[in-house]
Amino acid sequence: MKMSELPPIKVTELDIDRLEGMLDKMPYRGDARYDSLREELARAVVVKAEEMSDDVVRMNSTVTFEVEESGRQFHLTLCYPHEIKGQPETLSIFAPIGSALLGLSVGQRIDWELPDTKHRHVKIIKVENPQQGN
Repeated sequence: MKMSELPPIKVTELDIDRLEGMLDKMPYRGDARYDSLREELARAVVVKAEEMSDDVVRMNSTVTFEVEESGRQFHLTLCYPHEIKGQPETLSIFAPIGSALLGLSVGQRIDWELPDTKHRHVKIIKVENPQQGN
């Protein structure tokens, strides 16, 4: 899919700083498997956390989304890789679908090409965000 056809996304300053920091370090630096995440971050509108709408997927959001080809719905929490560690119902930001979800809001769809060159159409149904501290 061409960059111009992708839906607009928003990412918080904290999330983009953490993700770009991780991508700059080994083992992620220079690894082409993470280029799609790099491209998503490059096109994101960056906002302060307090300016982010509650219906936007960010790190640690629990997202209900549907893969339109199968009609299957998933209810997963978007995590950093080190947070997964056997936790059920989690999704790494470094997984192709994790990268696709970041920054989308309820009702948005994205056509995402997986590494096997198959396309998936994903629609955001619901977003639950953790309470912001202090």
